[in-house]
Amino acid sequence: MKNNLYITLFAAAAFGFASCGNDLDMYMVDDTVGLLNSGLVEAAVYTGNEDPTSIYVMKAGKGFSSASASIAVDQTVLADYNSLSSTITKIAELPEDCYTISVADVKFSAEDYRLPFEIKWNRDRLEEVLAENPNQGVPLRMTVQTDAAVDESRLTTIIKPVLDVPYVSLERYNLVTGVMPTRDDAEEIELYFKVTSNFIAQRDITFDIEIDPTLVEDYNTANGTAYKVLPEESYTIDTTGEIKQHLNSNYFHMTLKRSVLVPDGAPTLFGDYILPVRLSSISSSQLNPEKSVMLYAISIAATKVDKAKWSVIDCNSSLLDDPDATDAEKANNGPDALIDGTTTKFWRSIYRTPQDLPYYATIDFGRMTAVSRVGFEIPASSNKRYANSKAGYVELSEDGVNWTKVGDWTAPSVATQSVEFDVTPTTARYMKFVITEAFKKMTGSGIKNGNSTAIGEISVWGEIATWLDNGSEGEE
Repeated sequence: MKNNLYITLFAAAAFGFASCGNDLDMYMVDDTVGLLNSGLVEAAVYTGNEDPTSIYVMKAGKGFSSASASIAVDQTVLADYNSLSSTITKIAELPEDCYTISVADVKFSAEDYRLPFEIKWNRDRLEEVLAENPNQGVPLRMTVQTDAAVDESRLTTIIKPVLDVPYVSLERYNLVTGVMPTRDDAEEIELYFKVTSNFIAQRDITFDIEIDPTLVEDYNTANGTAYKVLPEESYTIDTTGEIKQHLNSNYFHMTLKRSVLVPDGAPTLFGDYILPVRLSSISSSQLNPEKSVMLYAISIAATKVDKAKWSVIDCNSSLLDDPDATDAEKANNGPDALIDGTTTKFWRSIYRTPQDLPYYATIDFGRMTAVSRVGFEIPASSNKRYANSKAGYVELSEDGVNWTKVGDWTAPSVATQSVEFDVTPTTARYMKFVITEAFKKMTGSGIKNGNSTAIGEISVWGEIATWLDNGSEGEE
């Protein structure tokens, strides 16, 4: 009984498979043979290479039929094309000494679906002929011997050779915007860059990659930028690669070491960097001179540091300390206005009592902070008339006692709304912002201090030094 069941199931399955096969056969078309590209076809012919041009014939359909086909020059194809009313440019027949049909016959098995005819070119002769008239071509007609159907509309073609230079290039070139690593990224970031050719390689093509720091200097000079060369210890990169035969591209690999630029236990190396990559040599063909250099830009931008724990602990010139100032004048104009997050309130120096420069304000960040940039804004709206700060410097300190000068600043004009400037990257708890020079001697009702000035807000860019044991110092 069990054997009979197995036989019945097998017969049912066999019938099902046969039915599926019949259904597929029902909806598939019979084999049809024709050229892949008919009509006028431009074919790139690369100088210095020996690769032929392939003219593909296709057999599409059920795949049950074999076929053979041949191709030959036929001047009537050219005459028919040139007689078309839509033809704007007439095509002349290319002289026979410019080419050879090296593969004129193909034979399809039932399984084949695409085979090529081939034309080999006499490139030196071709260059001479096309220099006189670039609108020349080889008129071809295909004949087919087969039981399959023939696509009568796809039996003729005119191959118009176009001379080209076989270039190898970087896919991405000139200045390229790259990654912006952060502490959230993996310690190593894997990157891949493509080398491409404008032709199919007939043999393996090896290429070499080099890092050329002079490219960064040249770019900065030409564009007024200040990129730095990416530090050598922050990356590894492949220096050789290969485009394999029958392909037209391949990749080279780079590993960016995030942990060097954005270390877990030290300040971030904020800045704008370039990895200057040059495709320096190849084993055959030619380098594209316009696409052989990539300036891969890596930016690590500092953000404004939160001021929630900031306080002004010292200021040697404050309207609050001016004995002749009124209570109304002192309102909203004390040192705390330097860090309150708005320029509507602003710090104003003593102005009813004479006082010499420099002026300074000492700020406690409340915790150790890595500082790479400092800036200030002048008071908002009509209060900008009090702005008069022309130049000064910034000092940083870990303990509030020992100070290091990290940068100078100069305002472009008295009306400049905001001034920002890079400083030597430093980790500190305290900052002393110093004003050493004013734009003009202030005059007016009640003004006895010609050096008086005002600032709306002071900011720094960098990051809280959370990696330090005392990074939480000052927190409650």
